[in-house]
Amino acid sequence: MFDPAYSQLLDTNQKFHSEFQDEIFINKSNEEKLCSFVKELEQCYQTISLQDNTIITYENEIEKLKSEISNLRKQKFKDEIKMGVDTPMQNPTNIIDSISSLLNTIRVTLQNITAERNQYQNLLNKTNKWKWVLIQQLRDMRNENLRSQQLLDES
Repeated sequence: MFDPAYSQLLDTNQKFHSEFQDEIFINKSNEEKLCSFVKELEQCYQTISLQDNTIITYENEIEKLKSEISNLRKQKFKDEIKMGVDTPMQNPTNIIDSISSLLNTIRVTLQNITAERNQYQNLLNKTNKWKWVLIQQLRDMRNENLRSQQLLDES
C-alpha cells in the first residue's frame, strides 16, 4: 500500500538530507578558506617579526654610530691637548657631515621599513577581521546544520 504521508515524509527527509549535504560542502569550503586565511595571517606575523628585527638592528647600528661620533670627538680633543699645537688633521667637519649623511640614510630606511610594517599590520588586522567573520559564519552554519539534523532525527 502506498501511504501519501509516508511518501511526503520521505520527500521531506530527502530534501533535508540534500540541504544538509550542501551545508556540509559549504562548511568544508569555509574551513578551507579559514585555513588559508590562518596561513596568510601566520605569514604576516612572520613578516612583521622580521621587520621588527630589522628595525631593532638599524636602531642598534645608529646607537653604535652615535657612540663612534662621540668617541671621535673625545679622541680629537685629547689629541689636540696632548700635542699642544694645532696640527693639520682630516677635516672633522667632513667626517661629521659623512656620518650625518649616513644617519639620514638610515633614518629614511627606518621610515620606509616602518611604513611597510604598518602596511603589514593593516593587512593583518583585515585578515583577523575576515577570520572572525568566517568563524562566526561557520558557527552559524554548524548550528543550522545541527537544527536540520535534529529535525531529520525527529522526523
